[in-house]
Amino acid sequence: MRLKSGSRLSGRRSDSSAGSATSADGASPRNQLFLSFFLARYARRRALPFASFAIVVGAAFGAAALVFLISLFAYEASAIMRTAAAVLAGAGVFAAAHRKLAADHAERRAALTLSSGLLDANRECLKLLDADGRMLRITEFGADLMNAESPEQLAGADWLGFWSGADRTAADAAWSGAIAGERTSFTGQCATATGCPKWWDSRLIPLAEDDGRVTAMLCASTDVSEQNELLAKLRSKDQLMSEMEAHVRLVFYSYSADFQYFHYVSAGIEPVFGIAPCVLMQKPSAWLDLVLQEDVEALLAEMRRVVEESSEGRILYRIRRTDGCVRWIRSTAYPVRDETGAVARIVGISEDVTAEQERITALDRLAYSDSLTGLANRGALVRQIEARCAKSVPFGLMFIDLDRFKVLNDTLGHTAADRLLKDIGRVIQAALPPDAYVARLGGDEFAVLAGSTADKSRLASLAQTLLDVLSSSGRNDHAGAFVTASIGISLYPEHGVDHEALLTSADIAMYAAKKAGRNGFRFADKDATGTIEDFELERDLPMALASGEFLLHYQGIHEPGALSMTSVEALIRWMHPARGLIAPAVFIPILEESGFIVDVGAWVVDRALGQLAEWRTSGASELCMSVNVSARQLRGDAIVNVVDRALRKHGLPPRSLEIELTESALLENPELAQQTLTALKRLGVRIAIDDFGTGYSSLRYLADIAPDTVKIDRSFTAKLALDAATRTIVRGIIDMSHDLGIMVTAEGVEEEQQLDILREAKCDFVQGYHLSRPVAPLVLDFGGVQQASAA
Repeated sequence: MRLKSGSRLSGRRSDSSAGSATSADGASPRNQLFLSFFLARYARRRALPFASFAIVVGAAFGAAALVFLISLFAYEASAIMRTAAAVLAGAGVFAAAHRKLAADHAERRAALTLSSGLLDANRECLKLLDADGRMLRITEFGADLMNAESPEQLAGADWLGFWSGADRTAADAAWSGAIAGERTSFTGQCATATGCPKWWDSRLIPLAEDDGRVTAMLCASTDVSEQNELLAKLRSKDQLMSEMEAHVRLVFYSYSADFQYFHYVSAGIEPVFGIAPCVLMQKPSAWLDLVLQEDVEALLAEMRRVVEESSEGRILYRIRRTDGCVRWIRSTAYPVRDETGAVARIVGISEDVTAEQERITALDRLAYSDSLTGLANRGALVRQIEARCAKSVPFGLMFIDLDRFKVLNDTLGHTAADRLLKDIGRVIQAALPPDAYVARLGGDEFAVLAGSTADKSRLASLAQTLLDVLSSSGRNDHAGAFVTASIGISLYPEHGVDHEALLTSADIAMYAAKKAGRNGFRFADKDATGTIEDFELERDLPMALASGEFLLHYQGIHEPGALSMTSVEALIRWMHPARGLIAPAVFIPILEESGFIVDVGAWVVDRALGQLAEWRTSGASELCMSVNVSARQLRGDAIVNVVDRALRKHGLPPRSLEIELTESALLENPELAQQTLTALKRLGVRIAIDDFGTGYSSLRYLADIAPDTVKIDRSFTAKLALDAATRTIVRGIIDMSHDLGIMVTAEGVEEEQQLDILREAKCDFVQGYHLSRPVAPLVLDFGGVQQASAA
């Protein structure tokens, strides 16, 4: 692409030089003034070169000789006068010739100095051409621009031969004009001495004789390759932007930082927003007037945030175009900062994403709709519940399950059953207020979000209406099918604060309604809430052990006389990260039911014996440890391996460990429990029966198992001071146990009077709050520890 096309004859000549107003030397009057000033300032008389001085002397001598000869023939005079005349003539000629030659020499020196300075300062490729276009001379800088090794390399080159094509035509036209005596210029591309193409902006200045005949040409060329390339890139980018704006439905904009005016808006504004760019230049808020009212606040807030936080922003909003159609627009904004860091302007892109939003809506409809009934599905219901929970507004959830639907499905067939479900979906939706949200969870299960109310009386009324409509004979049109349902109702936040808890609570309440005879409804109650909490705890159990949430507290077991501590019982606690310290009565049944008690029980044995080893090393060398074992742990020999491994690991004698188990644990599988206990006793571990006296076969266990210790249940200890019969029973247990060689520990000692009675009855050990509470290991006091007599 050319910067200029063709030749430009006399395109840069000034008015003063347009005609024939040039002096005989070819310089304009302004240039003459400049030259005169320079020569007057810098043309000083200087010593003549020897040759010039010899010429002056010769001329003076000749003049003197000539005068002397003339005086000999022209008049009579004395020799002195003739000699004087000759000397004066010679002196005059010497002075005049010396002055003239010195002035000319100084002027030439000044002119050469000026020319040399101008050439050094000039950044053009200067060439002197003859009338035939041959290059007589090129400046050193010009040779560099032409990539020549030296000016001599280009001497005699045909200047016109460097050009070709349209550029040659332009060069010929410029040359013709210059030969005619005019200054001309043109722009074209030609190759350098190395063949590298460059763009040149060339001026031709004719050098003419007094008669006007051009005898030489001065060509001044400026390398404009970089400017041309830059301009070409700019034009290419401009063309690209124009093509993008013409074919891509995007709006490019540059907005002021205060959103008061636009610096630039692309033509894409018209197909996207339906308004012309000139409209926005006159009224910058015209686009904002199209935004739907419900989207304006969020849009303005995002615009302010982009400026305040000086960060990228993106927002989706809707507009209503002047033709009435609603379109989805996505705008992205990027803040541009000035040198101080302040936001100078906002640039960005806006695009019409209506088609994309419609596809998303369609996909959303497929993903969150039940294919059979057209109602919302489970995923949509969960999303809706979570959205309402996030608003913290009370609401009710109904869980609807059709009664005996399996029978109906088997009787009617799948096709008829599907028609029945579709009909039931329409019936449920028609029977509820418009703000109710109905979903089919799958199979014969439906759910209803009852508006924004959690009023039990209103929810009860809605539930009864549904039951009446479903069971009414007026809508039985499917082979005489009679349909009833059971409904469970949960309330936010009473029965849960997330979808999982609310659905589970409503599900449990629905089963309660079925148990009550079907065709009814029930609200979730405390049992349902407790079931949810148990489920959450069961879910957290694996992580609790892995992350070290379980810990052990220890309660001392004392000798009743001196009250010295002979042993401690390990009691597990759970420090839940969200619910705090959880009592064993809450989570141990969950451990039992889930089977996780085996892993946790193994951890308890290892940790308790590890703590015992530390205490024994620290001075309590005869202290013993009691650990509870559940029925689940007695189902195999795993507990035997766990105990054996822990004793060996911590270097403890087997008799330092006492395994406690309840009578209920023995009842589950007596034969298997007997085998496990026998294996434990074979290791040397002591066995204790906990809560003795509360089971059904206590005496039989004393004979079959032969435990080392029985622990009288706290229910007996609590009545010792109040009931004579209880005191008799406790004394009988102690005496009988001693006769069998079994030691006795009384649990639940909380009063001094109870302790006195147990001392009198010769109870071996006592345990309870009156003596010590379960505490962390560092809190336990081992003052007066003595060797257990059973050891």
